Amino acid sequence: MPAAEFNGAAPLACTLRPGDMAARLTRIQQLTRNHLRSHCLQGSTLRLFYAPNAAPELAAIIVLERECCAFLTFHLAESRDAVELLIIGPTDQADDAQWLFSQFLPATPTLPPPGPGACGCVKG
Repeated sequence: MPAAEFNGAAPLACTLRPGDMAARLTRIQQLTRNHLRSHCLQGSTLRLFYAPNAAPELAAIIVLERECCAFLTFHLAESRDAVELLIIGPTDQADDAQWLFSQFLPATPTLPPPGPGACGCVKG
């Protein structure tokens, strides 16, 4: 099935290989369990606040996520007290934002079945 596009930008599809999805989601969930302090989801924007010592791992994960999910925008800001991550999804997909961002939230749903398009950032 062809990927949908929004505003002529990156396709609304994850390019992560299905075999790599479980390891990536496990890594993100571990970061969430160990370092996430709070989060706020508003429309197609997710704002996350992590403990300062999460910065190196969070930066590494963001590099990887930018490669596989080009339709999401990531902004990372560090301060002495926290690391803030802002993830912005396509505005026309605001209803699906909770699902799109679920990999970064504390109560992560079960993994989708393996197969094409079975990525944590693609609605299955």
